[in-house]
Amino acid sequence: MLTLIKQEWMKALKQNRFYVWAIIAFLMPIVTLVWFIPAETQTIGYMALGGAKIVVAIAGSVIAALTFTQEFSYGTIRPLLSRQYSRFFIFLSKIIMIVCEYVIVLLSAIFGTLIGRFIFQMLNGKNGTEIDWQPFFFSQVMDVLMTLFFFAVVLLVANMVKSSAAAVSLGIVMSVATSIIAALTTFLVQFFEPLKWNPFTVESLLANFDGTTAHNQALELYFGANISIIWVVYLLYLAAIYALTFLIFQRRSV
Repeated sequence: MLTLIKQEWMKALKQNRFYVWAIIAFLMPIVTLVWFIPAETQTIGYMALGGAKIVVAIAGSVIAALTFTQEFSYGTIRPLLSRQYSRFFIFLSKIIMIVCEYVIVLLSAIFGTLIGRFIFQMLNGKNGTEIDWQPFFFSQVMDVLMTLFFFAVVLLVANMVKSSAAAVSLGIVMSVATSIIAALTTFLVQFFEPLKWNPFTVESLLANFDGTTAHNQALELYFGANISIIWVVYLLYLAAIYALTFLIFQRRSV
């Protein structure tokens, strides 16, 4: 398993070149926070990682889509499967590496945000640059947890297509489409109440989870269930989508 992960790491560097996304995610908040975001909106800029969140999201969709489709488009899946590794461990190693790459890009954006904040303070003083650290880091952890759902949807679609270009395009589209579908299904709940338990609505509402009692009560009131039950449902959806994605990957012709 460790050998597979090492191989995926080398592919991430040589094929996907994810470090390019990490560099962009690092530099973008430095530029925007220092030169484009005024002092009165610096705090808001920090939560958006100086605008780098959109870079992180796009990087996640591209990385997730390419990780699987390139194996088939380059033909490297054949020698990989000819070895002693099962498709399950190959699938698992790719998921692990996708998440690791995403976290590295996200950490680059966070580090860039802190550097941009420091430079801004050096040039303009500390007024308006306060950060409430607990919500700030809690938000980044939630971002990773919610992105697992987005990865599941993108990988499900990516394993259905053979073209890397099509997979990347669909991945970027899905980064927008998932929120649109969530908004649509949330609207339709008023006509059919059980629809509120659909995966897109559950994910979209949990995405705003901040751990406060008020927000817990709001979620419990909406779903009519304990907050722990809502999280269990979300995790079950994740497991189901990843399991379906694996079944498609397992039966995909090489």
